Amino acid sequence: MYRQDKPLVAIFADVFTREDVQRTYHATGANYVNALVKSTNCTPVILPAIIDTENYKVILNKFDGVLLTGNLSNVYPEFYNKDKIVEPIDLNRDKTVLPLIEHIFSKEIPLLGICRGFQEVNVALGGSLYADIHDVPGRMDHRPPKGKDPEIQFSNQHEVYLTENGKMSLMAKKDTIEVNSLHTQGIDKLANSLQIEGVAKDETVEAISLQNYNGYFYGVQWHPETSATTDDFSIKLFDSFNNAVHKHSLEK
Repeated sequence: MYRQDKPLVAIFADVFTREDVQRTYHATGANYVNALVKSTNCTPVILPAIIDTENYKVILNKFDGVLLTGNLSNVYPEFYNKDKIVEPIDLNRDKTVLPLIEHIFSKEIPLLGICRGFQEVNVALGGSLYADIHDVPGRMDHRPPKGKDPEIQFSNQHEVYLTENGKMSLMAKKDTIEVNSLHTQGIDKLANSLQIEGVAKDETVEAISLQNYNGYFYGVQWHPETSATTDDFSIKLFDSFNNAVHKHSLEK
């Protein structure tokens, strides 16, 4: 049902510099904004990565949901007790988002984490990442196909096997889904409070939820935002997020 006062969904910006003009920007990928606009009845609001944790805790209480997006940058290794740096990095986003994740869960603000956002949740809750998952013995190359054509980059690359009787398999109403793949880092140690909702054929963790949690949270390693209005499971995922955001808005 249409509401004039649509619920607000926070999207934390990435910080990047255009080398050709030497200008720095706080921005997010258009695919994430478009997915919320076209597949939900929510209003996306981009928040700059200004490392203002205490103020943002207050600000987030005014929001009805949070979308943690993917990005070209990788999580800095000091946050998960490793030392291999994989460029590019975005310390502003790391230092803004990571300290806020437990607050989001404590307030049960609906949260959907995609790619980098999926990894951020694992790190914030005490898990760790592989820097280059394609260098781990037995793992596939999860990086995108070469070339600049978005249709090729975001095309389906492998299957995800959903956990039997898990939340996502019940949502999907099937055991296996096809997904794209555009990541360098991947989960190494899973945070103790998280549970696996799906894995790739090489056992790479691809989907997670939070154990014993009354709020809404899903994290996925792939990019459902690029098919939020066309792919069956992506539609279901964004629909579930939309419903949770509206419910939270009405209950506040």
